[in-house]
Amino acid sequence: MQNTRSRRRTFIAESNESDGINIGSPGFIDDDFETCSEAFLRYVRSNNRSKDTIAYYRKSLRIFEKALADQGMSTRLQRITEDVISEGFIRYSLDVKQVKYVSVATSLRAVRAFLNWAVSKSIITVSPMRGIKIGAAKTKDIETFTREQLRDIFRQPDLETFVGFRDYTMLTVFLETGIRLREITDILVKDVRFADSQILVHGKNGDVRLVPFQAKTGRIIKRYLKARGKADVDYLFITHDDAQMSRKAVQDRVSKYGRMAGIDNVRCSPHTFRHTFAKMSVKNGADIFALQKILGHQTLEMVRVYVNLFSSEVTEAHRKFSPVENLF
Repeated sequence: MQNTRSRRRTFIAESNESDGINIGSPGFIDDDFETCSEAFLRYVRSNNRSKDTIAYYRKSLRIFEKALADQGMSTRLQRITEDVISEGFIRYSLDVKQVKYVSVATSLRAVRAFLNWAVSKSIITVSPMRGIKIGAAKTKDIETFTREQLRDIFRQPDLETFVGFRDYTMLTVFLETGIRLREITDILVKDVRFADSQILVHGKNGDVRLVPFQAKTGRIIKRYLKARGKADVDYLFITHDDAQMSRKAVQDRVSKYGRMAGIDNVRCSPHTFRHTFAKMSVKNGADIFALQKILGHQTLEMVRVYVNLFSSEVTEAHRKFSPVENLF
């Protein structure tokens, strides 16, 4: 396999400046949403959080601010109450904008962190989020593939070409490990440890974890590495020009194979592969703590959602202790 050598990696140094808002001065409290949110983001950056985390907070806070502004509601922090959040954001997003609850909950977590920061800076006295419970995702919000849909997707890449087999390998790694889109693009060749069948995954905020893979996946990765050959970059998944695969490129490839497979009732994305990995793992009896470690979740909250949605243990147990079945 021939590759054109080129290097397109740019390193951007992030500023470690302070949050830049002088709340401690007597009589000075600037509760302007935009001013405070920018100060909050500088605070987050100064705590060495990842660019993805900063981008998540920025996007979520903009969504929240726009929802209030679109309804003519004040966005000044001291005017934001529990009712404003409940009616002006949650109800408006769900009932009027028809946003999925899982997306609303994602934004609310960012708003909660932001308002807690505002309390710590004495911009507000108490957080209006304190009485609002962020519920777990609903069943309809957890999209997964069926086994037949997975088979259809895996039939689409052209295995006779480098790009096709590369994409087939990426799909395999997504399904085998449940890793995130950003994580798969950051895998280095040296991160694949064939000796103990694990991949070193670079997670959020500098966290790393080892994710196992089994023999069939190992054989596919080895075959891909042979086709990949030597390259000017160390990333596992590369383009014809030896550049790191971008997240958009990976997302576009996954979406393409979904369209080719005729899948239109489920969003064909890396995150759907992640949900599918979790569902199939739970159904096959995965331990909740092992699943948390593999998926890289900081808490058990999302893992419990998967277990509650997809576990068949309760049904199987009921067959054994059913009063009616055991009475006659």
